[in-house]
Amino acid sequence: MVKRSALFARDGGRCVYCGLEHEYEELSVDHVQPRMRGGDGSPGNLVTACRGCNARKGGRSLPQFLAEDPDARRNFFEYARFVWPRHLRAVAEELDRRGVTDPVVARFRSTRG
Repeated sequence: MVKRSALFARDGGRCVYCGLEHEYEELSVDHVQPRMRGGDGSPGNLVTACRGCNARKGGRSLPQFLAEDPDARRNFFEYARFVWPRHLRAVAEELDRRGVTDPVVARFRSTRG
């Protein structure tokens, strides 16, 4: 398990959704793959999110949220640098299934047939 302050420091206090730097008190931890779907507390499954963006995301899945918010989508794929590649591919592939076309996301799609 990663300490919140270590995660926020790793990510430079930057929210992966809005791309802005915040004071640590304004930040929260978000799971790329939710715990209820088998996600864990490892550093490669955690990102920094400001409380406002995490509230905006609400109960939606990450792909659903990113499909509906192009700015958050671009920021996520730019700033979520420490997320496990398999998680980035899974999110990109789900966005593809939802019909989201974005050159930033295309870099992360699986090259397997």
